[in-house]
Amino acid sequence: MKLTELEQVVERLDRAFNEHDLEAVLGFYEDHAVVVTEPGSTARGRAELRAFFEHAMNSGASARQLKTHILEADGVALFLSRWVLDYTDPDGEACSRAFVATTVFRKQPDGGWKALIDNAFGPLVLGA
Repeated sequence: MKLTELEQVVERLDRAFNEHDLEAVLGFYEDHAVVVTEPGSTARGRAELRAFFEHAMNSGASARQLKTHILEADGVALFLSRWVLDYTDPDGEACSRAFVATTVFRKQPDGGWKALIDNAFGPLVLGA
C-alpha cells in the first residue's frame, strides 16, 4: 500500500519524537498551533509546545500509529488515528496506552503539511 504524502509526514513526525529530535518535532507544527497535552489542558504556540514536547521526550515516551484515516479538502486535512504511547511508569514498569487522535493539518505555501490543532486524546477531551 502506498502511503499518502500526509501519512509520510506523520511517520517522520513520529520518528522525530521517538528519536527525541525536538527541533524536528517543532518543525511539523505551525507557529501558533495548539496541542492537547491532556484532557482539559493545552499548549499553544512555539514556546509552550517546546516545553511540552521537551518534557514528553525526557520521560522516554515513544509513539506508534496503529491505524490512520485522512479526510482532506482545499488544503486542510483531518488526520484520524488509533495510536499507542509506550512509556515507563514511576515504578519503572513498561506500559502502553492506546488513544484515538484527531489532528488538523494545513497545507503550507511550500506544499508541505503542518499541524495546526493536535488532539492526541480524541474523544477523551469530552470527559465522562
